[in-house]
Amino acid sequence: MTICNRFSSAIVLCLALSSASARAQPAEDQAAARSLFDEGRKLLKAGKYGEACPKLEAAAKLYSSPGILLNLGDCYEKTGRTASAWTEFGESAAAADRAGRSDQSAEAKRRQAAVEPRLSRLTINVAHEVPGLTVSRDGTDLAPAAWGSAIPIDAGAHSIRARASGRETWETSVTVSATGQTVAVEVPELAASPAAPSASAGPSPREAMAPASVAPELIAETPPPTRRSRAAGFALLGGGAAIGIGGAALMIVESGRASSARSSDTVATTQASADQYSSTKTPWAIGLAGAIVGGVAAATGVVLIVSAHDGAPAAGALRASPWVAVGGGGLEIERSW
Repeated sequence: MTICNRFSSAIVLCLALSSASARAQPAEDQAAARSLFDEGRKLLKAGKYGEACPKLEAAAKLYSSPGILLNLGDCYEKTGRTASAWTEFGESAAAADRAGRSDQSAEAKRRQAAVEPRLSRLTINVAHEVPGLTVSRDGTDLAPAAWGSAIPIDAGAHSIRARASGRETWETSVTVSATGQTVAVEVPELAASPAAPSASAGPSPREAMAPASVAPELIAETPPPTRRSRAAGFALLGGGAAIGIGGAALMIVESGRASSARSSDTVATTQASADQYSSTKTPWAIGLAGAIVGGVAAATGVVLIVSAHDGAPAAGALRASPWVAVGGGGLEIERSW
């Protein structure tokens, strides 16, 4: 029995300590709220409404008592913010009902009823709804249920904004000034954004075939590889043929001169014949080099013309790479698989 009593006492003590700790922070908030409320009340009585309202707002955030909310509504009413005053009077009445303060609840309801005939209202009508449409007033999004309803609003200028994905944003501003005035704003159908492609429109055939990293404009400006390859082939064929023929002709002429010099040398050895024979060596070598280079160039041109094709190299395509050295030249041919 003693153990049970001690155990029960420990539980009660723990619960008491927990409750005291839980009340510590709200108690501090109530103290701060009370201080702000007293300052706000003094400013309110002095007619300094612009300074009194922020004090009372800060107090209400810390501790929403019926008295603080009632005085905040009174401050709003004196500054012409009838919609805000009407809201705070209603909040004050609800808080008083929860606290069982019937006298404060009656006063708050009386003040709310007195303000209601002077309320200004704003109706936002949406003519055409689109998927994802969002309508905001003064930066705060409105629930779709509020569209088309006359909502109490404070006097002054208010901004209306409508936006949706793939649509142009629409904005306007409206000023509410007269007491008890109801202003309506019509939100038109949002135009499609030029930057947003239509969901039904697919890519053009050229865009579908183009690489993703290359712009279609660049592809259109790129000369077809077939024309470029064949043009280079014809140029190499013509130029190589001309050089090869010229080199061969020079070799023939110099060979004739060398034969003539050797014939003269066998009959009678003279210094003139020896000089003539030596002078044919260099032109003959030049002619040989020209014939080789021209032949290689012409052969390369033929390969380019024959193997020219569109797009990437196909299987079995030929690629020729000419080379020239001091002692001659050649043509390297590769075949892709």
